[in-house]
Amino acid sequence: MSDTPRRWPFWLIVSLLANMILVGLLAGFLLQAGPRGKPDGPPAERISWGSRDDGSREVMRRVFREAFRASAEERTARADVRKRLAETVSADPYDADAMREAFKELRSADDAVNAATHEAMVNLFATMSVEERQHMARILRHGPGDRRSRHKRGPDGRSGPAGDGPPPPPPDVEP
Repeated sequence: MSDTPRRWPFWLIVSLLANMILVGLLAGFLLQAGPRGKPDGPPAERISWGSRDDGSREVMRRVFREAFRASAEERTARADVRKRLAETVSADPYDADAMREAFKELRSADDAVNAATHEAMVNLFATMSVEERQHMARILRHGPGDRRSRHKRGPDGRSGPAGDGPPPPPPDVEP
């Protein structure tokens, strides 16, 4: 036998490592897509709105389209206030009082947008049937973004029946 070490184990190790990296990348791309049948997209409640054929989707669309149009001027003013807020926060030297005033103006602009939107909704609700208004009442009762509004809430404020899920941690345990 010769005393020279063979080079093939080194290349075998390099090849195995390259193959493991390739398999890992492939698995990562396949698993990143998530489970089949549940596409990445709008939340479940938005999907359910799309599948409704009882006319409520069109009612909602009409209400929010009109409210959006009615608040155009106020939204433009709010965008200007946000620009001034950005200028104030980046000013050198930093002025805390000016920042407080800028936030106060932003709150006022937000209130103006909300007032215009609400007034448009009030006027539009007057043109709706009782059934449409009752449907809007169910939506407004829970507020925007409340995905659990479709489920009955338990006495602790969580969705589902009381006692469903793990018990809360003891009071002396900090999260």
